[in-house]
Amino acid sequence: MAMMTPPDSETISAGRPLTPAELAFVRAARVGRLATVDAASRPAVVPFCFAVLDGDEPVVVSVLDEKPKRVTDANLARVRNIQSNPAVSFVVDRYDEDWSRLAFVQIRGRAAVVEPGASIHASAIDALRAKYPQYRAMAIEERLLIVIAELRGHSWRGDGEPFG
Repeated sequence: MAMMTPPDSETISAGRPLTPAELAFVRAARVGRLATVDAASRPAVVPFCFAVLDGDEPVVVSVLDEKPKRVTDANLARVRNIQSNPAVSFVVDRYDEDWSRLAFVQIRGRAAVVEPGASIHASAIDALRAKYPQYRAMAIEERLLIVIAELRGHSWRGDGEPFG
């Protein structure tokens, strides 16, 4: 099978609503890589755990959990970056030594930092606990949440087939 060329950055930045197949691929992923940009336009990328909430428009949620950090949640670079520039991107990928099985979905969206008590917070915590058993032992209902909306994406598969 011929290998398909990955999309160029202009194609990715345009984005479009995610297909059901792309959303399924993202939902099944255990981890993604979240990119934010600081006030000086320096990018920062961190791995993150997330869940997808369905609705009229799907949103991605991630909690600032109890894993050890060097600073308070409010002082994390990703939180400061989102507060100054809500445009974010993240990628979910599949690697395999058989490169015809490679795949990724890259998503762009607008992020917000949400306090406990906000209307979306409880459903986000429920979804995250359902996906990650580790969260059942953490008091994540008391933690800040990152909500990514206005999802636009692009995908690629090493076998040249579309996502759906």
